[in-house]
Amino acid sequence: MQDLTPDQAPALNNPALTVACPACDSQPDALCTSHSGTRPRRHDVHRARTAALAATR
Repeated sequence: MQDLTPDQAPALNNPALTVACPACDSQPDALCTSHSGTRPRRHDVHRARTAALAATR
């Protein structure tokens, strides 16, 4: 995946990126993926990732 800026991928500003995503297995600081991992989700993260972040607080 190419390096994206927060302007190109607003999801990079999402605090949930600090934890791994249980839905798509993206590692911390990596965007969630869609379409079987072929494309990054640039505008949001999986709900499961947001829930995983909430569980750490």
